[in-house]
Amino acid sequence: MNCIHGQIFRFCIISGCLMSLFFGCNLKDPLPIPIEDIRCHKVKVAPGPEDFVLDIRHGTPRLLVSSHDRRNPETSGGIYYFDINTEKTGALPRIGEPDKIVAFKPHGMDIRSNGRKTLLYVIIHDPYAQMERLENAVIIYEVNKNDLRFVKLLEDADHLWSPNDLSVLPSGDIYVTNDMHGSLDMYTRSKSSEIVYFDHITETWKMVADDIAFANGILAEEDRVYVTALFDEQVMVFPRSDDGSLGTPEKIVRVKGGDNIMRYKNSLLTTAHYDDLAFLKHSKNPEKHAPSIVFLIRPEMYTKETVFVDNGQMISAASTAMIFNNKLYISQVFDPYLVVCDVPVFMK
Repeated sequence: MNCIHGQIFRFCIISGCLMSLFFGCNLKDPLPIPIEDIRCHKVKVAPGPEDFVLDIRHGTPRLLVSSHDRRNPETSGGIYYFDINTEKTGALPRIGEPDKIVAFKPHGMDIRSNGRKTLLYVIIHDPYAQMERLENAVIIYEVNKNDLRFVKLLEDADHLWSPNDLSVLPSGDIYVTNDMHGSLDMYTRSKSSEIVYFDHITETWKMVADDIAFANGILAEEDRVYVTALFDEQVMVFPRSDDGSLGTPEKIVRVKGGDNIMRYKNSLLTTAHYDDLAFLKHSKNPEKHAPSIVFLIRPEMYTKETVFVDNGQMISAASTAMIFNNKLYISQVFDPYLVVCDVPVFMK
């Protein structure tokens, strides 16, 4: 994510984006050439459907969507479903949450099955509705067909100081990106981001990587962890050890404004924000468009290919992309809909 896309209380980030002009920020890259003859349509879901995951264990396949209206950060959001076959959408009730959680402002999330249950992991900001950017948590829910049932609340102020995205391994171990401490990190494009790791057996957190300029999307696998670094303008991969620690990262490809990461066969999908100022204007005014791009990245070949390009008229500030059954699903940071497209011919 980028600028306002992230912690909901970053009121000073707007000035941070503007000030970045004075620090040599490359605010705009030329857009790739759009793919021709791709049919797309919009499906209204809810404001700010920033992240989603695929649930195939409760009837017809559906997306579970993390929604929060980031143009009105004091409001709460929710988790919504999107039925892939019918394109019907609606809110999923959340059951059994502790009374102390009085606000629900979700961000990155992931899903896994432990063989008996399907579990959803959700980053939330400001759970106590105090508009404090340092108050964050991860909530684990059991996914049912008609609701989400609370399982566990994970809090650790030292390690969840600015959580952006998370990825969960089959074991239940979790990796989380912390993106930035505040506006000064924006001004200086500081390498202050961290990746933290949660051991599900000991139920302890530890920092496993730092010195990253705005760690954003993350995808953890058994032997490696992929991360998009917004200010480093790259998709990187870390070797992973059995104890959860990460080795020295390697750059895979350059991506300006890389966001969330999804696996697609032997490749990766990531969205990208190429125009910082357009993103900023769009964050305040839905009539101001911001470009959206989806890349297919082949890690073993260190290459990327364009899957989707839009100047913002179809979808602005795209944040997550996934391919399922020859359809491309794209979410965004602010506006209240997903976009569904045909998959480009070269990917079929």
